[in-house]
Amino acid sequence: MKYIGLRQLENKSWRANQQDGLFDLCLAVLFLGLAMGSLAEFLHGPEIINLVVLMVIQLGGVLALCLGRRKITAPRIGRVKFAAPRRRRNRTTIIVLGACVAITVLIVVLTAIAGRVGGLFAGPVSRYTVSAIASLLVFIPLATIAYFQEFPRILLHAALFVAAEFGGTVLEGAQRVPAPRAIAFGAATTISAAVGIVILVRFMRVPIVQVDKEEFDEA
Repeated sequence: MKYIGLRQLENKSWRANQQDGLFDLCLAVLFLGLAMGSLAEFLHGPEIINLVVLMVIQLGGVLALCLGRRKITAPRIGRVKFAAPRRRRNRTTIIVLGACVAITVLIVVLTAIAGRVGGLFAGPVSRYTVSAIASLLVFIPLATIAYFQEFPRILLHAALFVAAEFGGTVLEGAQRVPAPRAIAFGAATTISAAVGIVILVRFMRVPIVQVDKEEFDEA
């Protein structure tokens, strides 16, 4: 009989915890918030409405992630109490994810300022510079989450954000393209959601475990 230690069981549960597709869907919701906020801006809605739409959608995505992990993931992999290092990584992830939400709100604010102060952000070069800064502000936190969560698939979503940010800037320069940034982030939302849904459907085939709680202490 092959012996499996507690650390191996913990690692297996940790990997299973990343295969539910819920984090992918959470990032899709974050992109959706940017798309809807951009759409509200294109429709000349008040800036406060743009921010409210963005924050409500994104905070809703984070809350849905937490609820999904409790109602969908935990019943299938067990209620795992991870060792202290992994619990610290989870806390770091929550902090960084909150920072991503705050950064995206800041991006919307800067975009609104760019629209009002044309001389400050005028021209294609400066617009691409703003997109580059925004991409770094989001890519770095997402890469940090990928590292701390041992979850390299997050880099795919980070790349989608970069592509949507620059794609939106390119479309803004095109004529007769309605809501260019909403289109760009809408495409990113669709791809991220498709990835998450496929993985979630596969994960839902995992039978619900009967064990109420599994505790793994650091070896």
